[in-house]
Amino acid sequence: MAITLFFAFMVIPMQKTALQQIMYTQAETVSKSIVQATSDAIISKDFGFIVEHNVEVLKNNASIHYILISPKQGEKIFVNQKNWHLLSSLDTNVGSLEINKIAYKITDYDHIKNVYHFVYPIQFSGIDWGWLHIGFSTAEYDKYTHDMYYQIIYIIGASLVLILIVGYFFARWISGPVSTISQLATQVAAGDLTVRSTIKRNDEIGVLSDSFNQMVDSLMASNQYLEHYNQELESEVTKRTQELADLNIDLDKKIKEEVAKSKRQEALLIHQSRSAAMGEMIGAIAHQWRQPLNALGLVQQNLHLRYKLGKLDEAFMLSSMDKSDRLIQKMSTTIDDFRNFFKPNKQVESFNVKHIIQSTTELLEAQLKNNDIKLIINCDEDYIIDGLEGEFSQVILNLINNAKDVLIENKSEQPSIEISVHKKNDQITVVTVKDNAGGIPDSIFDKIYDPYFTTKEEGKGTGIGLYMSKIIIENNMGGTLHAFNDADGANFVIELKDKPLVKVKPIA
Repeated sequence: MAITLFFAFMVIPMQKTALQQIMYTQAETVSKSIVQATSDAIISKDFGFIVEHNVEVLKNNASIHYILISPKQGEKIFVNQKNWHLLSSLDTNVGSLEINKIAYKITDYDHIKNVYHFVYPIQFSGIDWGWLHIGFSTAEYDKYTHDMYYQIIYIIGASLVLILIVGYFFARWISGPVSTISQLATQVAAGDLTVRSTIKRNDEIGVLSDSFNQMVDSLMASNQYLEHYNQELESEVTKRTQELADLNIDLDKKIKEEVAKSKRQEALLIHQSRSAAMGEMIGAIAHQWRQPLNALGLVQQNLHLRYKLGKLDEAFMLSSMDKSDRLIQKMSTTIDDFRNFFKPNKQVESFNVKHIIQSTTELLEAQLKNNDIKLIINCDEDYIIDGLEGEFSQVILNLINNAKDVLIENKSEQPSIEISVHKKNDQITVVTVKDNAGGIPDSIFDKIYDPYFTTKEEGKGTGIGLYMSKIIIENNMGGTLHAFNDADGANFVIELKDKPLVKVKPIA
């Protein structure tokens, strides 16, 4: 009887849980299959393909009552075994299940009783698009549960009849001594540990009587031991409480010290990053000025030669002065670009991505030409985002310089750097910096963003360019920076929201 009741109250709920888990697994598998098969159609809002695919799913799965595609915006597509139609809204019974994770409940929906309603979030490239609702039949689940309960009832009934018959005869033989021991047990339960059983028999009852006496003796000894142990435990608890309080004080002090140390380390990294970027820019200016300085020298030589030959006329003088003015203006523009790159203004502002990329690459134009590196910028439109203009320029400078150094080191044939800008989901601007230097080795791929990690020779790299670039894009501009290899080389991808949800903050 006890075993049967145990089975009824323990095993059956476990079986029900297992059945629900099977339904959950089935629902999750079907949901993933539908989302994968209709992902392009969902994005393009191809209702025809979505309906056609889901009708086929319903034909092949008789246990599914309906399928509902619920985007965050727009009408919902409802498909059942008979027809399909569009819904403008959902009732709150199932609408409340639309959260950022899988949800389900057994409810009534679409005039169907006890439906296993499963809701699966639809996500593409980390963007929440909507939810997929599937209504599964619980008929097999209910039938299996009912059958188990009917079987238990039959077994309990038969067991009860058998127990009554056997118990009647057994009770007459054992009830007297057991009743005596039961009364003694009641006294023990009330706290009287002085009682003892006087029953002497050579059967189980006699063994029970002896065991009862041994139990009372043990309880008395245990009671004495517990009283002593409680006193020791109270003393130990007091001691440990004080130790824990002291440890918390020390731990709080260490945490504050580590936080301060981390802030100092971050400040040092920021300073090093600024210094490295300024060094790169000074090198760029040197390359940018080399050509106009050479040209100015030639203009002066020609003037001196004409003067010595007596052929220095006004027309040649004016032409030379005009050419000199243009060369000086170009050098002055380079200085202005350098000052804009490191301007102290750190306020969040709207800026043109294309213009910033062009102005940054112009500072590196001479270095790229000297190393025969072709620079390609693909940006058909002017994309505007809110952020930190100078820090975004620093990221672009870091990525281009890294690509340039790898191309020179690997001696790539027809070396090139391609910068592409496009829109994603109408709200995210994607900037990709790609080179054809062969890609990032797998052995270091997971380390490229670590501070002070560099593959360059000692003295040629600080190892903080990519680390600071990731800090700027992800922590300070609310975007993402990641890399991948393709057949040609490495691709660094920046994704920035036009209006970032996080508060953009400058690096100090």
